[in-house]
Amino acid sequence: MAPTLVVRLIEPPLFAISTVLLVWLALPGANPLAVTFRPIWRTLTRRRYFLFIGAGVLVIIINTVLTALDHHFTAWVVAARGRDFTALLWSIEGPAVAACQRWTPAPLTWYMTWAYIVVFPIIVPVTMMVFDWLGRRREALAVLIAYMMNYVICLPFYLGVPVRECHAFEPGGRPFLRLVLNDVHPAIMDVLRPMSGLDNCFPSFHTSLAVTMALFALSSGRRMFGLVMSLMAVSIMASTLYLGVHWITDLAAGVVVGVGAYLLGRRLAGRYEPRLLTDTQAGAGQ
Repeated sequence: MAPTLVVRLIEPPLFAISTVLLVWLALPGANPLAVTFRPIWRTLTRRRYFLFIGAGVLVIIINTVLTALDHHFTAWVVAARGRDFTALLWSIEGPAVAACQRWTPAPLTWYMTWAYIVVFPIIVPVTMMVFDWLGRRREALAVLIAYMMNYVICLPFYLGVPVRECHAFEPGGRPFLRLVLNDVHPAIMDVLRPMSGLDNCFPSFHTSLAVTMALFALSSGRRMFGLVMSLMAVSIMASTLYLGVHWITDLAAGVVVGVGAYLLGRRLAGRYEPRLLTDTQAGAGQ
């Protein structure tokens, strides 16, 4: 069986198990299966839920299409200025990120891979599931809006400011650090690449989205929710450096984007919630 097929077969159960695990940790005392599957049922039975989830899926589809066309945008930038912007980041920070790979034990590599590949795609659903269970529909809507704002803010940079991943940059004709994901298996990146352009580094979308979800969790008033999502955010951010994907500059810009998207999400949800959400608010902890 092809390694890429094995990865694709393993991913769904990993996503499902990890989602239930994070929900269980974030909401002590609640039934994690009920918290996880109630929004899925509502998506199938309530038109507004379906529309909101559809909006999130649309972002993923647009991202996939634009990633497939990414080489065209990069070619235009390179034709205009002679090269991409990777050397600029190198001139700012040099090989500083290589310090994150001085110690790469297998258990840490597997944890960072889990955070980067599995946890990152589920942090938005987990955050929305928790708010849905708590009956806090405005926050759930704000999470969805903030998710889309993260992408809207990052997209112009991905199209017009191409920056190669660290492992793909070769100052002096050879890489200055490696892609640690390959220590687990090279097929992982083969599966991931259609969703992530090689030069879509600045700002770090992993960082911005992780920061946004951590801020929502911290502002929820639920201590364990805030702790779990903050730990996951830190793990995701660290994984981007450890695995050899992002520059430190990418993370700094990602933090700024994440905070901005969080503020926009809360503001826009407060403005449009009365018009978009008319269902009776679910009781907390049902």
